[in-house]
Amino acid sequence: MRLKILFIVLLVCLLSACGNKSNTNGNQEKENPTEDPTPNEMVANLHPSIETKEENNAVMINYKVKNVSGKPQKLTFATGLQADYIIYDEKGKKVTQYSEEVMSTQAINAVIIQNNQEIQNSFPISDLYNGRYKVEVFLTAKEEQAKVVTDLTVENSLFTKASGILVGQMDPHTIEVDFKGEKTAFQLTEEAIEQLPSLKEGSEISFVYSENEIQKTIEKFILE
Repeated sequence: MRLKILFIVLLVCLLSACGNKSNTNGNQEKENPTEDPTPNEMVANLHPSIETKEENNAVMINYKVKNVSGKPQKLTFATGLQADYIIYDEKGKKVTQYSEEVMSTQAINAVIIQNNQEIQNSFPISDLYNGRYKVEVFLTAKEEQAKVVTDLTVENSLFTKASGILVGQMDPHTIEVDFKGEKTAFQLTEEAIEQLPSLKEGSEISFVYSENEIQKTIEKFILE
């Protein structure tokens, strides 16, 4: 009888130990969750905003980035250029990129942005022709881009996009184009002169031009 009672006691102890082990594993799983973070846990540290407007025959892009993290944030820039932009036309083709047009120093620069502090970059663009675009602006920092995208419509530019048939070259700085049903002389900028050898007489050409009371000038050809 004593052996039977002792066996029952040992069995109860073993079952209790197994139960405690299971609870321990459950607690460890709760302490180390494997689920993806909730949206509230993925709030961006930096909040970007963008404003575009036309003034004085140019487009002004104002780009701001605000620290909303609740604590100071460090941004490290590989050059003197803190922000960059890319502009695409309505077909999605890249028209221009700021970093490809300007020179910048190659010195690493670190900036500390305090909580609720903003950094701002403004870009005046004077050579966009009338039309619709998509503007993408972003930081060049190693830690975060804070990218923002917006639509842009240019209506008061000095430049217009057009097309016609290349009739021929009249002199080193002038070509004749069948333009809107009439043979029209266009002056050429240095950029357009460099592009001219890639065009064929009798072919349709696309270009950006400006106009005054005296003449029409092709600023550049739009090459596919």
